[in-house]
Amino acid sequence: MALPFPIPTSLSPAFSMSRCTAADADALAEIYYVAFQTDPRNTFWWPEDKETMVAWMKRRIRKKMADRSTRHFKITDVLSGEVVAFTRWDIPGGHEIVFGEWVEDEVAAVDVSQVVTADRGAGGAAQGEDMPVNSAPVEAATPPTIDIPEGARPELCAIFFNALKDMSEKQNAKTMLGLSLLCTSPNYHRRGAAKAMMLPMLALADARGLKVYLEATPDGKPVYEKLGFREIDELTFDLKELTGTFKETYKISIMVREPTVI
Repeated sequence: MALPFPIPTSLSPAFSMSRCTAADADALAEIYYVAFQTDPRNTFWWPEDKETMVAWMKRRIRKKMADRSTRHFKITDVLSGEVVAFTRWDIPGGHEIVFGEWVEDEVAAVDVSQVVTADRGAGGAAQGEDMPVNSAPVEAATPPTIDIPEGARPELCAIFFNALKDMSEKQNAKTMLGLSLLCTSPNYHRRGAAKAMMLPMLALADARGLKVYLEATPDGKPVYEKLGFREIDELTFDLKELTGTFKETYKISIMVREPTVI
């Protein structure tokens, strides 16, 4: 499965880049979990049990790999063979070939009948900076059924997922290239993996005159601004009211990058 872009020269030869496959689901779910766990505010709607949350993440990863409108890329440590980072991109209609043809994998047979159908998220980092994870795994709520992790509070999931879904619709995000997930293992921060996965896709978006959409955590916002993103809206969650655990309000920045004229 060839990449739709050349591997950036900035990527260290200690790493390789390729497309994800169903065989990566376990490794990706683990990265997913530890990346978000670095900031508990990102995870206020999670269940306490790691096993059930990872199982949910694994199911979501396999389901999204079977979605023809998404593309997944990974960075692997050449010596250890360990997957250290991955991205998920939502491709707007009419631009699928530019961002690499969808390649059928065994995930195509996954049962998605009880799983929701939209993801939007954020990520990205400049060389030498810690990689912030995206705002959260964004799941669009489709009444009456929402796929949530076992043990999670349904009311928190509904508040969170619906807010992100409504914002995506408000901004007409489906017309843009969407960075749905970008997760880097904390053990590999500041190694340039995120930048290597981010910049080639931004260049392809520039070539097509496409905007790029993401939802950023507070830690991620200044990094994305360096990559040309600007905040156009925001979502706030009163975590004290919602959970009784935190004292502050949690803000997710809605950010868009305009295409750069080549």
